[in-house]
Amino acid sequence: MIKLRLHGSMRSSRSKASVVGITVAVSGMILAACGSSSSGTSSNSGTSNSAAPTTTSASAAAAAYFKGKTITLIAPDNPGGGFDQYARIVAPALAKYLGATVNVENVNGGGTVVGTNQMAAAKPDGLTLGVVNTGGDIASLIEKQPGQSFDLTKLSWVGQAGSSPSVLITSPNSGVTSFSQLLKVKTPIKVVDVRNGTGDMFNRIVLGAFNIPHTFITGFTSTGTLKQGFLAGDGQYAFENMPTFLSMLNGGQAKALLVTTKPTLPVLVKAAGTAVTLSEALSSATLTAPQTAAINEAIALSALDYDFAGPPGIPAARLAVLRDAFQKAVADPTTVAQATKEGEPLGFIDGASVATQVTAAITNGATISTYVNG
Repeated sequence: MIKLRLHGSMRSSRSKASVVGITVAVSGMILAACGSSSSGTSSNSGTSNSAAPTTTSASAAAAAYFKGKTITLIAPDNPGGGFDQYARIVAPALAKYLGATVNVENVNGGGTVVGTNQMAAAKPDGLTLGVVNTGGDIASLIEKQPGQSFDLTKLSWVGQAGSSPSVLITSPNSGVTSFSQLLKVKTPIKVVDVRNGTGDMFNRIVLGAFNIPHTFITGFTSTGTLKQGFLAGDGQYAFENMPTFLSMLNGGQAKALLVTTKPTLPVLVKAAGTAVTLSEALSSATLTAPQTAAINEAIALSALDYDFAGPPGIPAARLAVLRDAFQKAVADPTTVAQATKEGEPLGFIDGASVATQVTAAITNGATISTYVNG
């Protein structure tokens, strides 16, 4: 059964985003054990990022808590966007392993900030989760962009479903066919850009650190309008999540020059063609120490992608149940089949590890501040 609701964007200039609730009711056995490898081993069991081992009775009570409940999973973008896709790919299996109903709710606005604000402000009972634009949010934090009312280090991190490469594309009319050729351009290139998004972060770090002259064409409010601007010739370059441009790459309307990480799905490998990775570009270039540090931080941030989290303070036993169910959901055959169909890579990372990566990325944020604040 599919439920359709409308939800206001709160402060975005975009039109009101539609909210589609995917309900998966399951009457099967509830998950009865916690304490898997995804539960973490921190001794500080009272913190939101901890899911320390609990007693059998506490674990059973936490698992039973979710049975028959309704969980809201916030996708902080429009239907069809990358965060929305991952939410809907994982939701059915997550519902199955929790014995719950999972509704995916689109809360668009502020470059994903509005949706994450709403998730982080929810009651920390384990019934509100969200897909987090972690890398983009860290960049916005470093840029001191307004609007973020959450502390990334205090969110209750459930885990990562996957990390999809971002890609720098160019128009066939640009005359540039490789990243090495792009490094030699003298006239500023025109780049269409959604301010405050993950693509914007990569644009600023990569173009800045590699000294590629450029001009940003802004005013685009979503990846949908960004694609329209690119195809209309408003700019001849763009940097975004790879599946966003998949149809354009396959149709010859765009060419991949550089990817943040090497794609693994065959459909993405084919679309990437001869594009180099950030690591390969770095190894073949002569950069200063600060430039090298910025590119290395960009590579690290590219791994913080499509992370699932809840508000700060979810009880440790419940967080352990969520993490365990999430790990099973990502590995579920139906999840794998749907992700493959949609061209979205899966790659589970446990919540405790995500929390550690987030803290490290924020600590190293100064290495990219020159570029993202430029």
